[in-house]
This record gives sequence, C-alpha cells and structure tokens, in this order.
Amino acid sequence: MTKEMIQTMAVKPKKFLVIGDIMLDKYCNGKINRISPEAPVPVLRYQGERNVLGGAANVATNLAGIGQKVALMACVGDDTTGREIRELLSEAGIDSEMIISEKERPTTVKTRFVAGHQQLLRVDDESTADITEETKQTILQIYRRRVGEFDLILISDYMKGMLSYEFTQNLIRIAKEAGKRVIVDVKDLNASKYAGSYLLKPNRKELQDLTGFPVETMNDVVEAMKELRRKAQCKCILATLSADGMAFLSEDDTVLFEKCDSRKVYDVVGAGDTAFAYVAASLSFGFSLKNMLKISNTASSIKITRFGTSVVTLGDVIDELFHEVNKIQTQDTIEKALSNQRDKKIVFTNGCFDILHIGHIRYLKEAKAKGDILVLGLNSDESVRKLKGPRRPVNKEQDRVDMLAEMEFIDYVVVFEEDTPYNLIIKVKPDILVKGGDYEPDKIVGADFVRSRGGSVEVIPFVEGKSTTNIINAMKRLEGE
Repeated sequence: MTKEMIQTMAVKPKKFLVIGDIMLDKYCNGKINRISPEAPVPVLRYQGERNVLGGAANVATNLAGIGQKVALMACVGDDTTGREIRELLSEAGIDSEMIISEKERPTTVKTRFVAGHQQLLRVDDESTADITEETKQTILQIYRRRVGEFDLILISDYMKGMLSYEFTQNLIRIAKEAGKRVIVDVKDLNASKYAGSYLLKPNRKELQDLTGFPVETMNDVVEAMKELRRKAQCKCILATLSADGMAFLSEDDTVLFEKCDSRKVYDVVGAGDTAFAYVAASLSFGFSLKNMLKISNTASSIKITRFGTSVVTLGDVIDELFHEVNKIQTQDTIEKALSNQRDKKIVFTNGCFDILHIGHIRYLKEAKAKGDILVLGLNSDESVRKLKGPRRPVNKEQDRVDMLAEMEFIDYVVVFEEDTPYNLIIKVKPDILVKGGDYEPDKIVGADFVRSRGGSVEVIPFVEGKSTTNIINAMKRLEGE
C-alpha cells in the first residue's frame, strides 16, 4: 500500500448513500470547582457547547471528510434540532434531499455534560417509534429514483425507528435489483433483517448477541462470524474487536485479522462510524482486503485518541501509516506530538487569523524566528464569534486550519474551543510565549505559567495599517460603490 493509493480517494471521489438514524451530539462543557450543597453532586460551571452530527450522519461526515460525494437518507423532527442538522449537513457538503421531517417526532439529541475530558452525564431526548408509513413511502419513492447514482449503499442502524424490518428489507432488495452492494453497521438482534446485504459490521458484543456464540478467543470470533453470515445470508462479516483490532470473513472463507496498536483511549464515541466509513471507501476503490482492514483500523485507532464525535481525514491516516508529521493537532494529541522534541525551543502564539494578510505572515515568521518549533493556537468558530461578534469568522475553522498548516514556518496548528488558550498553553509548555499588538507582557494569558517554568513572554508589534477589520471595511466600501 502506498501513500499515492490512499490519496486517490480524494482525487477521484466515489458516490455514497448513507441510510440510518441520525442525531445531534451536543457537548456542554464547563469546569467543576465545588460540590453542590443541595446534594452530593458536582456543580458544572457552564462555559460553552459544541454541536456535531452523530449516528448515521457521523458516518456521512467521515466519508465527506475523506473527500467523497455523500447523500444521506434519514428522518428528523420538524424542530429546531432538525433544522440545525440540515444546516450542519449543508456546511459539510452532504446531500440531504432524502431527509424527511415528521411533525410529531423529536429529532434525537444526545447531550453530554463534560468537565475537561471527563463525561459526567449523558441525557438522551429521542423517540424510538417507527417512522410513519407515509414517510417510508416518500423515502422509498426518492430512493428508487436515485439508487442507481451511488457506488455503494451504507445502512447505519442505531435502532431509533428509521429501519424497521420490512423497510430495511425493501432498501436491500431495491439496491440489489439496481446492482448495488449494501453494507450494514448492525444493531438489531434479528439477523434476518439484514438478509441480502454484502457485508455486516458487528462489534464483539453484537456478534455474540446476534449468534449466541462465545467470542472470547479469535477462534470463537471466527466461528461466530460464520454463524452470522449463515443466519444473515450475507457475503462477508467484519467484526470490530476494540483492543484486539478487526477480524474479517470473506465470501470464500478467507479470514484476516488486523491488530490494534496500543494507545491511550480518550473516547470511543464514533470510532465504529469512522471505521465503517473507511471500510465503505476502501471497498468502493477496490482495495485489497488486507489494505481495507489496515486503513479502517488505523482510522478507528486515531479516533479513539480524540474526545467527542469527530472526523478522521485522509491526511490523518496517511500521517499515521507513513509516519509523516501531522501539522494539524488537537488539544488531546499535541503533547504527544511534542514529547520527543522537548530539546528544542518551542514557541507558542494564538489568534483568530480569520482573513490572512501580510501582517499575519510577517508576525508569524518573526514568532518562528524566536525558536525552533512554532505552535499556533487557533480560535474555533464559536470562540471567534464570542470575541468578534455573530458575523465572524468570515472563513470557517477548517479553511483557516488548512491555510495555516500550508505555511512552512508553522509547525503545528491546534484549535481551541475556550475563550482563552490557557489550557492549551499548559499542554504545549512553550519556552517562549508570543503575542502580537501592544499588550503588556504580564497581562498576556499564560504568561504566569510560562515564566514559572523559566520561559519568556514577548510582544511583537502588529504591522501598521494591516488588519482583518481594515480588509472587511474596504470590502464594504467596494460593495457600496
């Protein structure tokens, strides 16, 4: 397997249809400083929230993150959350024509209350009742018209009412009649519900529940996969086995295993969705079974090192497989990225960097010149809105990250969600903290921490007349002419 082979996915994208239960994953973040006097429970001081696509929508988002063309077929409520999901899908470039709204149905929301990286509580607001017959017929009508467009059909079953037995069987039958393969991420214990699929993807517990077979050893897993293939009348089984990696049973009885590298687990949420997306892409591009397992297992392994629902990009996978430096890091991974470079002088700076201009370039070059490694903390979109107002940023977070990462004098870019980069500075442990403008060094966020470790704090004056605000004002004047 070569890097160029993997990059082909983005150069010549395929078209995928993801069908299943979608939801909004809401992360309410805060700090805990005391225990409630009302009951022996922690008091979470609310600091902000992050909303991301979950369930089948997370599968679709991961496929889009690989650079693929994706459509999503699902049902949401006719409510604020449903409308927010549509907006997030639009931002991700995912086709939502086959998403139907039901007036009496709430859109599924999973709200997680988090302090640091510790989840304290999850609250689910959902209905698991079957979608209405009218909704089913509306979806099937569009599905019959469009099924021929797609290279592969993915069914992501979360048992939230979208995929009843008969409806699922209709989807598989229509796809087969159109000559399309269907792969399924399973949840239902009735294996016959997925009969006719090309591939089923259970985890270890689901494999045991679906077959009644033990799954303790690898031999047990193989026998259970064979039983599931028989019961479900499908071609292949891919079992995800957490720390034991993955096991694959092909239609010709070939069995392959892919072990997991040992790594710190921050959060398993969404790891199965990530693996499912990469399995789909690998199958569609005709990768060997060995390479499919390698890529999918690598993507899933990367996901568990990140907190919360998130996308694993092709760049992430390439960096991991070929040991290239990944300039785009997270607050969860930056410490590890810097761990073997502590003998070098590390410089940290931060900002919004919304519309890049020559002032930014000169400032960042000067910051890098003060040391060996430049780590840039980038305000998230939500953080920018709090600082600059509801109409900012002009450029979305991912665009800003990608542009900054292309600059050779920046070594790492890390997005932070908080109002200040203080927590990120603690993880980076810079030798030099740099800020642009006319700040007093003592008032710069993180100055106390850096100096307590023997580091220094420096201020670089901005280039006069060069600012994002000036650019925006100039554009407004042009619009008024």
